Amino acid sequence: MKLFLLLLHVALPLIGLTDAGYITFEEMQGIIPPCGTGFDCGAVLLSKYSHIGPIPVSILGLLYYATLLILGSLLLLEIDVSKWMPKKLRAYTSTQQLYTLITSFGLLFSMYLVFIMAVLIKGWCLYCLISAVTSATLFFVSWKYFRMTQNSPHSLLKAVSQKTIGFLYQNILKRILFLVDPEAVHNQFTFFGKLLGSFAITRWLTSIVFSYNSATTAVVKDGILFPNKMGLCAGFDYNGEMARILGPVGFGWHTIGTVTYQPYEGNPKPRLGRLPNSKALIVNKGLKTLGAKEVARRLTGVQFTVPVGISIASTNAHFDSDQEQIMDIVKGFLVFEKSHVNHSYYELNISCPNTFGGEPFTSSARLEQLLTVTDSLQLSKPLYIKMPIDQSEKETLQLLAVADEHNVQGVIFGNLTKDKNNPAVTPEDRKVWKSRKGNLSGRPTFARSNALIKLTRDNFYDRFTIIGCGGIFDTATAQAKLDAGADLLQMITGMVFNGPQVMGTINRELDLKNK
Repeated sequence: MKLFLLLLHVALPLIGLTDAGYITFEEMQGIIPPCGTGFDCGAVLLSKYSHIGPIPVSILGLLYYATLLILGSLLLLEIDVSKWMPKKLRAYTSTQQLYTLITSFGLLFSMYLVFIMAVLIKGWCLYCLISAVTSATLFFVSWKYFRMTQNSPHSLLKAVSQKTIGFLYQNILKRILFLVDPEAVHNQFTFFGKLLGSFAITRWLTSIVFSYNSATTAVVKDGILFPNKMGLCAGFDYNGEMARILGPVGFGWHTIGTVTYQPYEGNPKPRLGRLPNSKALIVNKGLKTLGAKEVARRLTGVQFTVPVGISIASTNAHFDSDQEQIMDIVKGFLVFEKSHVNHSYYELNISCPNTFGGEPFTSSARLEQLLTVTDSLQLSKPLYIKMPIDQSEKETLQLLAVADEHNVQGVIFGNLTKDKNNPAVTPEDRKVWKSRKGNLSGRPTFARSNALIKLTRDNFYDRFTIIGCGGIFDTATAQAKLDAGADLLQMITGMVFNGPQVMGTINRELDLKNK
């Protein structure tokens, strides 16, 4: 049986390599291959989905099957690739482990392509289906052999994923993605995440590869059980489209939005930029959203895999008076209070610097006005405030003193930085930033966020649940926020720069460190 499975490790990639090679050759000749009755290869191979950026999907398939053919041949010859890997990865990258990991990605990507054909193109490519069947068979053959030859396949595969995926992402995939417009990449990941979250099997497979939770990673705050401390902050999943996949990816909780009462298409493009030397993103989305009513409608009845919050702010528009702007926020809260969305908390975003009115509620007087009104709503969920990070300690303490007098359970430090003299921004990146609209996430927010976390803990003790956000890229930066006094953590930019495995890695390493 083992020999038969090993032979399939070579034979199946040969089938896939032949299939992908034929499509690639025909595409290079500008020819649509004959497809047979009932198929429409032209509709699929000429669609916009046949390329990822400048790269044809068929070439990715060619590389995928060629890699598996090489690994399968090494398995037959009993040659272990780990001796050629970096020292930190050698314990996690035997030939079989790497083969199984790659086929896991291949299965997920094949399911994505089948969905594209079935739902968006509504046409079938015979060769694409052959590849999808081959890829699925490869996964199950590899997984079967892996289970037969390893003592603890589930925990071992997680360890493999948390080391190897990061290496592959940072050294291969990120280099490709960073050649493409960041908003286009974000939109593709949103679509792919929505697809993966739509099916129980893809959620399960994603969880196997990425997530890490244990009894000791869980924490209870404000009556909410968080499977782990690492959350996704607002600004990534604008409309809750990825709500069912973020738990399996490794997040213990996440915030949808920011959502405003009225829809807003976003600020003029470009809305996203990268500053790789400073490990930062330039963000100028301006609270892009479908609006509270539409988001609530889409989320009604959705069974979330982890606790989910709704971030609410005033619509990015001109208001004739302070009262009108406050009522716009109230209307956003009321939409979700009256809905059947199964969310666990609210975030009140008072600090987005990329909107028409800037940060209108970051003075103590205006925050007092706003919180007096939100108190009257008697919200059914805990309320966390998303705080600015560029204000002085005195101004921050004034805002916290106001929050202390109202029905506020927690504070988040913090939002984007707009400090053009931030020392964490390199001189060359500062020149780029000054030529672009928007403000920075990532490493430039790290030190100031930590300082304000500590300020809050030192002055208000356990009054607030403190959520640390800004500049988390790995376990060391996550631990620094916890040491400063944070109860929970949030990230986005660290995932963009270090890969989708980073949440599981942080959770695992924090868990091992605290045992």
